[in-house]
Amino acid sequence: MMQPEERKAALKALKQSRAEANKANAAQAKQQKKKIGLIAGRLAQGPATPLEIAQDTGLSPKETLWYLAAMRKYGKVNEGAKSGDYFNYELNDTSAEAC
Repeated sequence: MMQPEERKAALKALKQSRAEANKANAAQAKQQKKKIGLIAGRLAQGPATPLEIAQDTGLSPKETLWYLAAMRKYGKVNEGAKSGDYFNYELNDTSAEAC
């Protein structure tokens, strides 16, 4: 069994070894939140297709579709009527403030 001093040193070493990964994960989460905010901000102006959202936000169409799929899964957006090859997306009324 570890002594308290050994345990404390082991935990400190573990924390230091994971510091860089934790920092990178936090930065990635911040970027994802920003991108979701851009999409939500665009949809607050009214329904739009993924291509329109991509153009208005500066995100790539692939990235926009990925975020829309995630937002749809978690009830942040709804698919509306189809416009050409794409559905229009709109903010879910109950999640407009949560984005």
